[in-house]
Amino acid sequence: MVAVSEVFKAWQEGFANKDSSKLAEFLTDDFQFIRPAGGARTRQETLDWTAAGGSPTSIDDLELLYENDDVAVIVHSVNGDGSTVMGFYTKRDDKISEVRNVRQAV
Repeated sequence: MVAVSEVFKAWQEGFANKDSSKLAEFLTDDFQFIRPAGGARTRQETLDWTAAGGSPTSIDDLELLYENDDVAVIVHSVNGDGSTVMGFYTKRDDKISEVRNVRQAV
């Protein structure tokens, strides 16, 4: 089973090092990243965004609320600006097939 904590770490390192190769190992070919403002990024768009360092983006303080073989629910901080993200991860074939995030300034 893919652990979301491993995916989160790969994402953190990808933003910091501008290298999405580790993250790519965790995403299905048809992966979708559903953004808070609407729309979705494909797998390749997500990898390109990560390799560019985000917007810039830094993520930290992972709190895993729930995880099983099919889904995970997490909360984490983003950009050190007081924003909090809640994420819903869908798993398939021991990879992540979708991430749906909601971001809120606290």
